[in-house]
Amino acid sequence: MRILSIDYGEKRIGLAVSDEKETLASRFLTLENKSLKNSVEEIKRIISEKEIKKITIGIPVGFKGESEQTKMTRKFIGELKKNVDTPIVEINEVFTSKMAEENLRESGVKDIKKIIDQEAARIILESYLDEKLSINELTN
Repeated sequence: MRILSIDYGEKRIGLAVSDEKETLASRFLTLENKSLKNSVEEIKRIISEKEIKKITIGIPVGFKGESEQTKMTRKFIGELKKNVDTPIVEINEVFTSKMAEENLRESGVKDIKKIIDQEAARIILESYLDEKLSINELTN
């Protein structure tokens, strides 16, 4: 079983997945966001194929509160919840796109635009896995 991470955008949706032990986060796929229905159907297919047991999704809430992007992301989450039984964990994703761009530049990636959404999803997932690990260490 794996965790799927989503960086939702108006044009593209970046995806990342964990390994089966839920310790590593890897870039996975970028979906074209053609329509809400189409995107939810694609995510449903991936959940089944990859045996996803949990979803993390970035919520862009900045210092000024909720933006249009935040509202669109919440609408997407609502539609996803209607169509899948997989638990969804919302994670504040402020600055993930900037971090993703920096990571890719430092790694020498030439076509950053092609995988930046996947990298943002990987960062969201990595922060969730790190937090989960920290909690486990505190309770053990």
